[in-house]
Amino acid sequence: MTRRDTPLAAADLAVLIGRCALRDQQALLALYDATSAKLYGVVLRILQREHWAEEVLQDVYLKAWQAADSYNVARGQPMTWLINIARNRAIDFLRGAEHAASRRSEPLDDELPSTLDPLRSAETGGEMQRLAECLKQLKDGQRECILMVYHQGYTPTEVARRNQHPLGTVKTWIRRGLEQLRNCMRP
Repeated sequence: MTRRDTPLAAADLAVLIGRCALRDQQALLALYDATSAKLYGVVLRILQREHWAEEVLQDVYLKAWQAADSYNVARGQPMTWLINIARNRAIDFLRGAEHAASRRSEPLDDELPSTLDPLRSAETGGEMQRLAECLKQLKDGQRECILMVYHQGYTPTEVARRNQHPLGTVKTWIRRGLEQLRNCMRP
């Protein structure tokens, strides 16, 4: 599965989780499409290695699938529920024996993936370069907020708290910055 970030409203995410509880596989795919970029950022921030984050991300959706019937919209937002699963799975991974064994046997793994797949590197290299140029066009506050949310996995509330800006300002910067990035990235 590839990660695509298709933002959905909290109510839509709650409906998808409810459909997952009924074992609707299409709902799981839609949930993945809508949330995987964010959850990947959360997991990557904790694990610091892409291949571990990808592995744990799969486990996050398996856990969400298995626990979907326990989700209660009255107790919290769907994204918060998913982020908690992601954080817990990442922390469990770090504590696990598999992590300890991987640390001993794969010290240089993070250096290899992009050089091993030249086609993937070529495809994403140009897009990344274009994205970097588009990010440079944003105001510093917008760029920082977007990177913290989409690259590091912070919530807008966490970004506001860390940067000591009002939450409404952070959300506006993110929304307007994303609009600018979309326009800049269009062919």
